[in-house]
Amino acid sequence: MRESGTRVFSRPGMTAPLTPALALAYLRELSLDVRAAVVLDPAGDPVVGDPAIADATRALLADGAVPAAADGALHAARTADGGAIAVLAGDFALVPLLERDLATIARALVTAPADLPGT
Repeated sequence: MRESGTRVFSRPGMTAPLTPALALAYLRELSLDVRAAVVLDPAGDPVVGDPAIADATRALLADGAVPAAADGALHAARTADGGAIAVLAGDFALVPLLERDLATIARALVTAPADLPGT
């Protein structure tokens, strides 16, 4: 391919928004030691994932204080439409990589139902 001048990688990146369910599946494939994950809509209600970490996620996003969790560390990122994606990561998670994955997914994630493709 190098000789023909054909590009191997696409420069534009993701072209379609991620749905909440696909975003969580993608996160679990990319990241190591994900114990729980949730996507919240702009109102702070769980859309998909583990609702047990929704309260802690709302607290983290509201005041930046990381709530204590016995079974891992909570990380979250805001989406462009005001929603959020959060993950409870265990001890074996590569935190800098996980935070980058969260930020990348959050940029492509659409949490508001009116903005989802096909709705």
